[in-house]
Amino acid sequence: MTASFSISGLVIRGNQLGRKLGYPTANLDLPNAAKFHHLTGVYAATVTLGSTIYLGMANIGFRPTLTKPSFTVEVNIFDFNKDIYGEEISIHFLDRIRDEIRFNTLEELVLQMEKDEQMCKKILSVLLHPDANTQ
Repeated sequence: MTASFSISGLVIRGNQLGRKLGYPTANLDLPNAAKFHHLTGVYAATVTLGSTIYLGMANIGFRPTLTKPSFTVEVNIFDFNKDIYGEEISIHFLDRIRDEIRFNTLEELVLQMEKDEQMCKKILSVLLHPDANTQ
């Protein structure tokens, strides 16, 4: 299900659960976040930070597995380990891979995120390098 839109904002501190689960995220400060509620789900995405483009997987939504769900736009940037709090990034949502799901445990969530990561990497490879995937 192809998507194509971008959201830009400053990176703020979240509750840092993603870091504990092995999937740290950059959370965006979006004062007008309500206008994105109809876009909830998990996406294959790219992230622009300065002049560099990174690959990642993003979530727009309420994080229903958490005990205190709240609306957020966040992205896990693959192979990235820098402190970017306070910096502006743009998330480019390229393909929606699934709806948000409530999991019974954090372990179930991590297993799904592992699958999501593999799916996003595959999608991004095809989208960004179509000639390499036609053999």
